[in-house]
Order: sequence, then C-alpha cells, then structure tokens
Amino acid sequence: MNRVWYYLASYILIALVAVFFFKRRDIMAALQGFGPNVPKTSPAVSWEGPSNLPVLAENSGDRRLRHVIGRLLVPGAIAYEAILHFDSEQELHDFLKNSGRLKVLASNDRLKSARVSYGEAADLSDIPENADSAPNYLVQLPSPPNTDAGIQDGAVPFGNESLSWLGVDGDISQWGAGITIAVVDTGVEAHPTFNENQVSNGADLLDAPSEVNGHGTAVASVAAGNHPGAPGVAPAADLLSFRVADADGNSDSFTLAEGILAATLAGSDVINISLGSTGDSSVVSDAVAYALEQGSTIVAAAGNNGGEGLTYPAAYEGVISVGSVDALGQHLDFSNTSDDLDIAAPGYSVSAAWPGEQVIDFTGTSASAPFVSGAIAAIQSWDSSLSGSEAYEQLLLHSNEAGAPGFDAQYGEGILNVGRVTQQGEAGIYDAAVASHHYAGDIAGNGREILQVLVENRGTEIVYASTLNIESPTGTQQFTIGALKPGDVVSREVVVNTRLANLQDGLSYDTMLTLPDSVTDRQPSNNQLSSNFSLPSVDESTELKSGFDEFGGDDS
Repeated sequence: MNRVWYYLASYILIALVAVFFFKRRDIMAALQGFGPNVPKTSPAVSWEGPSNLPVLAENSGDRRLRHVIGRLLVPGAIAYEAILHFDSEQELHDFLKNSGRLKVLASNDRLKSARVSYGEAADLSDIPENADSAPNYLVQLPSPPNTDAGIQDGAVPFGNESLSWLGVDGDISQWGAGITIAVVDTGVEAHPTFNENQVSNGADLLDAPSEVNGHGTAVASVAAGNHPGAPGVAPAADLLSFRVADADGNSDSFTLAEGILAATLAGSDVINISLGSTGDSSVVSDAVAYALEQGSTIVAAAGNNGGEGLTYPAAYEGVISVGSVDALGQHLDFSNTSDDLDIAAPGYSVSAAWPGEQVIDFTGTSASAPFVSGAIAAIQSWDSSLSGSEAYEQLLLHSNEAGAPGFDAQYGEGILNVGRVTQQGEAGIYDAAVASHHYAGDIAGNGREILQVLVENRGTEIVYASTLNIESPTGTQQFTIGALKPGDVVSREVVVNTRLANLQDGLSYDTMLTLPDSVTDRQPSNNQLSSNFSLPSVDESTELKSGFDEFGGDDS
C-alpha cells in the first residue's frame, strides 16, 4: 500500500511540474512583443530558442547563473544576447582573450563593454564573475502612426509650412553655420536638399551593411535641409551621419551606445536620436552621460506608442525629449506623454527629403525631434558663446503655452516657436494669443467643473486692457485682461454645464481676444480658438480636441 501511495504522489508531482512548465512558457510567450514599439512577430524578442531558460531560472542550483538569467529575461530584450560591462579596459581585454562558449559580437574600450551571444542557457556560466551582465534591448524607429491608430480626426497637416508656422522667415541661409549636428539613425543619403559637402559619413556601425532606410535622410533634412520642397531649420549646419539601424529600422542598445559615443568623439554639438527602445540599457545610459559631460546636446524622439512613458534614450535625464503636435497646435494621439517630456514640435505630415530625390510627408515624433535639434544649432550659430543647453533654455523661455497652465505631460514646457527667439530683442511687437482651452475638472473641490482659457503674451511689449469673449451653448462671458507682460500667461475660468454637456454629448467653446485699438496685433490669427469636447470619463484624459474656427489661422 505504501508503494502505491509513493507512485501516486510521484505522478502528481510530475503533473504539477509539467503544468508549471507549460504555464511558465505561456507567460513568456505573452511577453513576446511587449511594448508598442516591438513587433509581436519579431524573433528578436522571442525566447523560443533556449526554451528551458525560464525553468532554469527557477530551478538552477547555481545562484549566480539564476541571477544572470533573471537579468536577461526581460521584455524587449534580444534573445541569445547580453551586454557585459567591466570595471576596467584590462578586465574587458582579459575576457576577449578567452570568452569561452560566448561569442563576442562587438566590444568597445571606452564603454568597457562587450556584446555577446550564446547558444544554450548553460553557456551563460562562462560570463566572468567580474562582469556585470545586462540585456541588449531591441532599438527601433518609432512605429509609423496612421489615421486608424494614433492620428485623431481633425488633425491638420503641416506640409511645407512648418518653418513659417514656427515663425521662421527671411534669410536663414547661414543658420547653423559652424555647428555640427550628428544624426544617429539609419544613415543619411545624398539629396538636393543638402548643400555640397554638408553631409559627412561619421561611421557605419552595422556589421552587415544593408539597403539604407530613408528615415535618417528625412530626419537630417528637417534639421538642416535647404530645398524649397523640404527646408530645414539650420541649413548651414554640418551633418554627420552615424548609421546604427538597418533597412528595417532595427538596431540594439550596444550599437546605439556606440553611435552616441562616436558622435561625441567626432565633436558633434547636437546629437539627434529619432529612435528608441522600451528598456533602460546601462550601456546607452553611460554613453549619454559621457556625451553630456563632453558638452554635446542630445535631442530624442518621445516615441509613437500613444501611451504614458518615454522611450529610451528620450527618458534619460539631460536628454531633450520631444513630442508631436499638428498644425493647430494639438497634441497628437500617437505622441507619448510623460511628466519628463520637455517640449513639443511639428510632427504631422511634415515635408521632408527621402532618397531618390523624393520629398515625402513625414509623421511622428521622429520628425519633431530634428526641429528642436535644428533650432538649437541655429541659436548657437547666432552666438558662439552659448552652449547647447543655454540655446535650449532660450527655446523653452519663448515656447508657446499649450494644454494645462505651465508644464503638462502632453506638451512639456510648451510648443517650439523659433520666431519668438529671433524677435526677443525687437521692440514694438504686440502679440497676445489665446493659447489653449483646458478642461480642468473640479479643481476647487466644490462640485463645479471648470474650463480654463489661457491667454499668453507672445510679443515684446506689455499689452494693457485686452478683452476676452468666451461663447458657449449657455451664453457669452466677457473678461478684461489687465497688464500682460511679455511671456506672461493668465487663465480665465468658466463653469462647465455638465448636465447640458451630457445631454448634448459634448459642448463647444469659441473664444476671441481683442487688443486695444491703440496697438497693432502682429499676429491676429492666434486671437481666436474653438474647441469641441465631451466630458471625460473617470480614467480618461482631460485634453480638449481644439481647433480654429471657420476663419482658420495657425497657433504659432
């Protein structure tokens, strides 16, 4: 009888282990493609190769091996690969002399790191004890947004009007002169938009060269193009191309880190990175820190995931993260939001260069980032004493208010406006604007829902006694705006009729700002703003879907 119970207990134990194994495998399968930027079908993040890795992590008697496996077994990591970091170059060199069963794919002395691959889980035992092991994340171009997912109804494209929308006019042929912008991307191809000898090949960091994706060319043209069909912000800047992503737009953390390092060592003033990963890589973080220490300015795309949180390297402290708006100044739904977002810039259907002498409509935070990179290069070229961070502070100081008062997760500190920077020393500019309509909810806690209408002085003179009219389904309210100093933002609040909003499934608000007859408004088109919105649900964003009235106009 005891033997019967023994066999029965054994069978039950085996069955439980089998259930655990297959359940665990299902969990790992569900992790494939974690994060909107990672294709669910991509083998790069599949753990089907060393299929016993999850079980080994749980059952291995080797505590150190179990720790290594746990560090590598993360969403977004490239299967069969790891990045090893050493405390010294000598330790790295010692490992390179005898890597055991690990295959060295690349190494970098300055990063004191090696990129390795392995065939079986047991191969990870050959990682030296003095090495810190980390995942090598898949790095990709931001997923292209489209009208089905990521671009809301009513969004307005920029086309070839991006520069005028940013307040850029006149002769800008020398903007960016003496400044080098590194484009760490898919490579920059020849195109009529680039001046002769403007583009140099910094480095091609791909082990297996492939057909060049046009993404890097488009990014470079937005920053520094000089073609009527695809103009850039700083057309006189020098461009350095660092190719880190292949024809499909794929790269990895180690290669990206090498690209950042190479751009820094080449003396790049501004480094534009319009790609990213869902994972925080220590080797990329180290490369970013080194670049910032050496005085380079890094600008990165926030990502097109349409959710909260920035991709890396945009998420790193010190990196300027850029989100996207359309030609009405609206936050675009695909653009990632975050309390760490810095600034927003044009990102919908922007005219940009493409290989083969083509001009395309370029959409995404990939397009937004180089507007900021070009603007920083332009400001530095005007005043060689300014650092990149000081030039960026000029952009922040003169950015357009948008969304909620002050900083918010959709626009950061505001929307890029280069024209306000160029006009800051010019007297006699009167330009007050309706900056935004922001549904604030019950901010006072008294049961009344509030709409905030923000007015901003974007000129260089004090504006006295302007009048703000707000029309809604319940009537018209009028406010007098007192003395408004240059750069000041004021908010006027109106109570939302929630009962009517629910009955009509939304409300519309039309606002008009009128300046005194004694002054001439430099840009009257931004004095009016219309919004239509429904009351948000409990967990829904409170952003208003804003647009100008039938008279049109822009919000620069």
